[in-house]
Amino acid sequence: MRTIAAAGPITFLNPSQIEQRLKGVNLVRLMERAFAAFSRGEAVIPAPGELLFEEPPGEVHIKYGYLKTGDTYVIKIASGFWNNPAHGLSSSDGLLLVFRKDTGELAAVLNDHGRLTDLRTAAAGAVAAKDLAPEQIENVGVLGTGIQAELQAQLLQAVRPCRNIVFWRRNPERGNAYAERMRDRGFLVETAWSPAEAALR
Repeated sequence: MRTIAAAGPITFLNPSQIEQRLKGVNLVRLMERAFAAFSRGEAVIPAPGELLFEEPPGEVHIKYGYLKTGDTYVIKIASGFWNNPAHGLSSSDGLLLVFRKDTGELAAVLNDHGRLTDLRTAAAGAVAAKDLAPEQIENVGVLGTGIQAELQAQLLQAVRPCRNIVFWRRNPERGNAYAERMRDRGFLVETAWSPAEAALR
């Protein structure tokens, strides 16, 4: 007969606590291991749920999954509301709920405001670059000026060290702000006049 331990306290983590726990974590390696587990059939990830909104325009995605060898399952709620920046708010938000797989009891609430999703996406890009990009690169081509334009270039350094960015932007003002942020992080930044130029250089 299987013994189930009594539930412990629920852990609540805010964004600063999550960032503290991420220090020293190799996100690219973790993402690589997650892809490998999925390919081996060790992960259960059903199709996501979705809510769409017209006014104000937005969407909410509900995603869930677990590793067969793990002791928890996770439900993630991630939202995007496109008018938020006009009100001084981020367009994306979200949190993760962690449950004990033995009992279904809530174990943790990760109130990350979408940060872990952003890092996961960027880490996946780095894994793809590790397997598909040339060993030696002269520039990193970037399309856009949002959070992925920053994180993809940063996490790429773990697998293809290159601090020369050539980026294309639709909005010159946002482009200038992006270039300044990335230069502050030690990158050399040039503007491309088209997506094709950013890709070819």
